[in-house]
Amino acid sequence: ALLSLAKPMQDVFLDFESAVAAGNAKSFSNYLSSSVELELPGEEEGIYSKQQTIVILNRFFDRYPPTSFKIVHQGSATSGSKFAVGDYTTGEEKTFRVTVFIKKQSNRYLIQEIEFE
Repeated sequence: ALLSLAKPMQDVFLDFESAVAAGNAKSFSNYLSSSVELELPGEEEGIYSKQQTIVILNRFFDRYPPTSFKIVHQGSATSGSKFAVGDYTTGEEKTFRVTVFIKKQSNRYLIQEIEFE
């Protein structure tokens, strides 16, 4: 079988899951689109560059260190993007619902949008 450079969608979600569980945004930076829509508690909602996205997410992870993160649901949006929904637990049993949207761009899946709510 020929090895494809494009990681299947499943791998993107798995890698995202382990990176978020470890509280390390840098480790999924190759999956970030050049601009990412971010929605996080205590941050300005907006569209950010890859670098800004990593900085903002890591700041969130510092503020709310993960005790666990598990993807609980995956689906497809009408726009052709795929999404995964997970539960992000941080100290004191506080849980955020996380949604990540990915879309195929020139043969690979990239993260378009990340929401913590």
